[in-house]
Amino acid sequence: MKQWSTKDLHVLEPATGGRAGDAVLTFTDRYSVFDHGVMPDLIPGKGRATCAMAVLSFGLFERAGITTHFVEQVAEDAIRIRLLDLDLTGSRRTGPAQLIPLQIVYRRQLRPESSVHRRVATGAVDPASIPPMEPETGRLDPVMVEFTSKFEETDRFLDPAAATRVGHISPADLTGLTEQARRVCAAVDEHCVRVGLTLVDGKTEYGFDEHGDLMLVDHAGTPDENRFYFEDTPVCKELLRALYPELRERVQGWVRDGLPRSRWPRPQPLGPDLVAAVAEVYAAVAQVWVTGASAARARLSAAVKTYLAGCPSVEPQREHRR
Repeated sequence: MKQWSTKDLHVLEPATGGRAGDAVLTFTDRYSVFDHGVMPDLIPGKGRATCAMAVLSFGLFERAGITTHFVEQVAEDAIRIRLLDLDLTGSRRTGPAQLIPLQIVYRRQLRPESSVHRRVATGAVDPASIPPMEPETGRLDPVMVEFTSKFEETDRFLDPAAATRVGHISPADLTGLTEQARRVCAAVDEHCVRVGLTLVDGKTEYGFDEHGDLMLVDHAGTPDENRFYFEDTPVCKELLRALYPELRERVQGWVRDGLPRSRWPRPQPLGPDLVAAVAEVYAAVAQVWVTGASAARARLSAAVKTYLAGCPSVEPQREHRR
């Protein structure tokens, strides 16, 4: 059994010799924000909610012609997957049945909380690289795609040249990843429109299947991988991030100072009312995603109001800026 911040992996058959293996991926009630690792609380029902959204999303991707590692759902909170190998030695190019150690970020909109604004201000992002944006909505056309590292102490943004080095892939592979991410974004965005949500951005991970073709791994189309909005309020992991407003900078400082993760101070638990409020948002947004019913949207609206009442520092965000 392998355990990550929010999911558990039970390997049934390992991936070896360029052949994919077999495993069960379980979505837990744990959560993590800002690369801190597992936080003190559990969000009841979060695993079932994210699993339901992931399973429906895998269907969306299949219909869009996107190859994924999904095989079948085996429990309310678990799926069976084709397992890929991971080589972090960097000794050779990423090959068949291997994970690519990158995250691909797609941006459909730029909201005030987007890291793009902060990185533009520090000179880390060239404003000319940002696609044209609609002033009223922040919607980008075409979709903006960026790359970050994966399996490092904290994720870092990479330019295309660095992404090919870190991912151990070719420039042509990077172009393929960009195209695939835009197709995933389109599938998620179209479903958001159908059910009454707004997609802001999201992230994907990939590997190569046994034939060396790109394959979507992990999952997409859930509140943990995407920034979803409902009635101008985030209904995603952003709700949890907002409860720790200074943690991002602290984590960055600990990493910069070389402080071992085992010595990072543990955040205080949330109050039971906040835990319950976040749990209800996850349950309601999953119901909206799966059913698209008006009753589900009414439930989500009520859940958002309860959350905002318990966390008044989080305000609906309507302003957009470049």
